[in-house]
Amino acid sequence: MEETRFWNREVETLPLEEMRKIQFRKLKKQMDYIYENSPFYRKKFDDSGAKPQDIRSLDEFRNLPVFITKKEHRECQDESLRTLGHPFGTILCAPLEKVIGVSATSGTTGLPTFYGFTRHDIEVTNEVLARGFWRAGVRPGETVAHGFGLSMWVAGIPVIRALEHMGARPVPIGAEAGSERLLRFIDQTRATTLMCTPSYAESLIEKTPRVLGKEASQLGIQRIVCAGEPGAGLPEVRRKLTSAYGARIFDSAGIPWGIFVISCDCDEYHGMHVVCEDHHLYYDIMDPETGRPVEWKDGARGEKILTSLDWEAAPPFRYASGDIIEIHTGQCECGLEGVRVRFLGRIDDMLIVKGVNVFPSAIRDLINSFVPRVTGVFKIVLDAPPPRVLPPLRLIVEKGRGISTEQGEALRRQIEEKMASLLRVRPSIGFVPPGTLERSKGKADLFEKRFQRESPEKGR
Repeated sequence: MEETRFWNREVETLPLEEMRKIQFRKLKKQMDYIYENSPFYRKKFDDSGAKPQDIRSLDEFRNLPVFITKKEHRECQDESLRTLGHPFGTILCAPLEKVIGVSATSGTTGLPTFYGFTRHDIEVTNEVLARGFWRAGVRPGETVAHGFGLSMWVAGIPVIRALEHMGARPVPIGAEAGSERLLRFIDQTRATTLMCTPSYAESLIEKTPRVLGKEASQLGIQRIVCAGEPGAGLPEVRRKLTSAYGARIFDSAGIPWGIFVISCDCDEYHGMHVVCEDHHLYYDIMDPETGRPVEWKDGARGEKILTSLDWEAAPPFRYASGDIIEIHTGQCECGLEGVRVRFLGRIDDMLIVKGVNVFPSAIRDLINSFVPRVTGVFKIVLDAPPPRVLPPLRLIVEKGRGISTEQGEALRRQIEEKMASLLRVRPSIGFVPPGTLERSKGKADLFEKRFQRESPEKGR
């Protein structure tokens, strides 16, 4: 393939007005498809007082109410498991025998969320991931170390398939293999790209010298493609990873349902470029309080509403994701046109302290600005269910090596002052020695939910 910035130049450089025509043409076909094949969506349309043929523009579509939430998604999957013998939900539109690929979430809150793929869906996924990975610099013949969760995860087999599709050479290690095995495979295969969560990439910085006897900068990693959690878009985390590995850091999100967004190779972070516009209405947003659509313009913020344009298995339609994003329009500093998005946080992760909204990702970035006096690993202590937190907001923070008690007191005051100034919340900080807190192989759990612990009497 010609050495360009694009995997699919023809589609990826379409003017916005042309892309809008493609989106609406596909949307009309998709609305007919889900109405005819999903009892769940048929009822949602009927309850809204609209039929697919009534929708005559993208603006009219955006004024439809939310059709499905994550909670409803899990409920309709539970219903299909009981009544239909499969876990893909009553939003499944394709015949079950056409579902040939399966991924799932961890299921930490109960029933995992399952994602089914038909052959067409796999082709769509391969296409949009190839567009993103190509922009990150992955090329045919390149060795890629896979450090996301491999077993059932959406960033597992689907990513391996896409890398093979584009001619790269993925090494399917997986986070489950453990840090030592992952590092040894990186070393032995001479991988030049690492794919993993940003928190896992951070933890490997500490472990590389112990496992391989050399620094992370000596691994030969040229780029790290991160996903799964905020981090790779946070300035201090990016600087930490770039400095330790000597690599380019890319933030990405998506994978199921024809979704993929990825940041460019600018030194400064400018959000993630949307590379899936012909397959998904990715940056549709609404006001989470009123449920009304938010105007598409530079700097607009709202809850991301997911709608796939040609997904066959169990497509999302007017799906309230729970993610709060910010939209950026116009030309990026990298020279590319098109829409970019920033993740601000999740509605269910947001904390409210004395009326101030605080996202854990903002705390994470602030803590990392004090590295190496801290390791960057910390916990937010919750004594009651969020989002409201009785002040002060309590943090457990790992000190850096060699920090004395006197230096720790000065550091505590500096962190507290910076949080009060930038985030408008003054925390209470408790320090612990380096290496005390558990490291994550996947998404970092930034909370210590003490309210979930059983009392000694209850456990007897």
